[in-house]
Amino acid sequence: MLRYRLTRRGVLRLGLGSAALAFTGRAQGETIRVGLVDPLSGVYAALGRNEVEGARMAVDDVNVQGGVLGRRLELLVEDSATRTDLGVQKLRKLVERDRIQFSLGEVSSGVSLALSQAAAEYKMLHIVTGGHADDITGKSCRWNTFRIPTSGTMEARAIGPLLAERFGKNWYIITPDYAYGWSLQEAFTRVVERLGGKVLGADRVPLGTSDYSAVLLKAARAKPDVLITFQAGDDAVAILKQIAQFGLDKQMAIAGGLQEWENIAALPKEARMGWWTFEWYWLQPNVPEVKTFVDRYRKRYRKVPTARSWFGYAAIWSLALAIQKAKSLDSVKVAQALEGLELPRNVALQPGRVYYRKEDHQLLTGVFVGRVRQGQDPDDLFEVVRVVPGEEAAPDPRDTGCRIVYPG
Repeated sequence: MLRYRLTRRGVLRLGLGSAALAFTGRAQGETIRVGLVDPLSGVYAALGRNEVEGARMAVDDVNVQGGVLGRRLELLVEDSATRTDLGVQKLRKLVERDRIQFSLGEVSSGVSLALSQAAAEYKMLHIVTGGHADDITGKSCRWNTFRIPTSGTMEARAIGPLLAERFGKNWYIITPDYAYGWSLQEAFTRVVERLGGKVLGADRVPLGTSDYSAVLLKAARAKPDVLITFQAGDDAVAILKQIAQFGLDKQMAIAGGLQEWENIAALPKEARMGWWTFEWYWLQPNVPEVKTFVDRYRKRYRKVPTARSWFGYAAIWSLALAIQKAKSLDSVKVAQALEGLELPRNVALQPGRVYYRKEDHQLLTGVFVGRVRQGQDPDDLFEVVRVVPGEEAAPDPRDTGCRIVYPG
């Protein structure tokens, strides 16, 4: 088994600083097995792969310093293909055959909810790395589940007022027909109505839809100020291409909640458009720790990290820090250690305080609001207008419907 001993200078050269120093020493004995279920095929494959890459980089960073509690982390990855049944099957395989001790995942909100429930059956700590439906840290919250990405409500509260002020308060919504899309539709509807506006119409379309012409024609006839779309992955690429083909961006503002660097990069120039939220962005000139992280990631993977890369990276570090704090591998003790845990700057990689809220296990992370445009760097595809603090974007925990109950 590989063993590593790093000097303080070596740790700082990695850009890990004080977040890492508590771990220096020798990793020995059995590994700590962590399972990650994510889509490596299907509509969300590009997003899932980047989450895996970020997680693997974090595992190596932790292990090169001696691991956690003197043991190395080991990451085992399974493909959900964005299918709930398959995702749960893969998690059960990881637990029962591969003997993982903690679980992570996944991009899809529907699969994330199912994984949370399955992990709870095993009394296992689970960190959601990609699902955004409000219910994950709302009415379906569980003692064992923590979430890194923002909720749909956080996205709506961050960007909604800007859209209303700049473009108008009559919106039309096109959303994927599953938990993620439902949550965003409800959240954006609440925000625009609170601002004195209304939703002129809303269409729910199946995941994996390739032809959006019918719903886009309906939206055009409604003549909204803003066309809101919540498609993700390959679906986002498809709908934005067709919006450009129909010329709708010349008739109304195009916007939405979450947008992904992966989606924008996959689009032709004429379809790169709109106002969105990012959950993390690789270009933050005023946060020096980000440049260090980006340089290391680029050297390793020959590309820039995305929000999905950061989700995977932050998930592994969150787990490592909580285990170290709890001085235990017991999931209940580690979960309690995660409550209120603040990520150090070289893990948070953004301005402001980033921490897990005790009441609902939501990571209060900044919401990067802005617009798609081409910067000087070929990989700079998004202008951040404002980073909305997580505490400002998140609803009051009393309004989420979450009640955390630990096993007796």
